[in-house]
Amino acid sequence: MRPKQDSKAFARMMLQTEAEANHPKPDDGKIMELEPAAQPLVRVGEVYGRAIKYTRTYGLVEWMDDRRDYHVEWFPAGQIKRVALESWRGWPLAE
Repeated sequence: MRPKQDSKAFARMMLQTEAEANHPKPDDGKIMELEPAAQPLVRVGEVYGRAIKYTRTYGLVEWMDDRRDYHVEWFPAGQIKRVALESWRGWPLAE
């Protein structure tokens, strides 16, 4: 019997893969992945999410919007601010 596939996890992985392929500055160095325990809670403007990957000058942030849709996008590192758990205002991110 084949194990049941998690379609949400697969969709998230595909969005992350697509984001990696569409880095806004392809010559910005190797894309480094943060271990799940080391992924900081962050804020970029009005977006509250979690930093999951980075290059020299960009960070890849994942977040859930008010409709609980998953998003992932590259932001310039200078726009990404770490946020303490008690100040974080985002929707819970699935592990």
